Amino acid sequence: LELESLGAALTGPPIPVDRLEDCVNIILSYQNVGTGGWATYENTRSYPWVEIINPAETFGDIMIDYSYVECSSASLQALARFRVRYPDSRHKHNIEKSLTVGRNFLLSIQRADGSWYGSWAICFTYGTWFGIKGLVATGSTYETCSSLRKAVNFLLSKQMACGGWGESYLSSQKKKYIQLEGNEPHVVNTAWALLALIASGQAKYDAAPLHRAARTLIRMQCGDGDWPQQTITGVFNRNCMITYANYRNIFPLWALGDYATSVHTL
Repeated sequence: LELESLGAALTGPPIPVDRLEDCVNIILSYQNVGTGGWATYENTRSYPWVEIINPAETFGDIMIDYSYVECSSASLQALARFRVRYPDSRHKHNIEKSLTVGRNFLLSIQRADGSWYGSWAICFTYGTWFGIKGLVATGSTYETCSSLRKAVNFLLSKQMACGGWGESYLSSQKKKYIQLEGNEPHVVNTAWALLALIASGQAKYDAAPLHRAARTLIRMQCGDGDWPQQTITGVFNRNCMITYANYRNIFPLWALGDYATSVHTL
């Protein structure tokens, strides 16, 4: 649907609606009845107490497939986009129910400080980006949703004096926000935070934090157009840290693109 919006001249003919309906059916089928959220590759099949017999020495919270803010937000965004494009779909009633239940799941796992714990990258910066996108997809606005405002305030509270964000991998292990050692900004964390704030509508109220974040990304770009490879930004099951080398280019480009089209023109 995202590619289709660019026009057939760029992306070719659209995917037939019956195939998209099949995709919607799969997404709906993977929504967990108990939580209303989505896991990674299957429905949740057991209970958290089985972590007592976790045999792994490295992985935490791995015995069952839990519902995650990232998977849930992505599913909600897809369903919401499909509903707009095909309002008379045969799935429309199930989509409406799914969006309501999924939104409630996001709200239920939001932390008191407004953040979400991210399970697939470092960490609260990443999770809060998905939380914000999920709320916006299901109808939240800055004016009407206190949970969205709390999430925005959380991100703004972590912005550094230089304009960037820098979160340590220790956040994933300790499940609390930990600043990157040396108070250095990280291009990937900064890009995630900037994307989240743009999506929230922050530019309408105070664009200064967004300008500062964008300037940080521009300053940190190398002379050849690359961005520096910094500390680890990926994680698997709380303790297994993963370096995704292309993150340093993908997300700053994405964030600056959003900034250029949504903020800089204001």
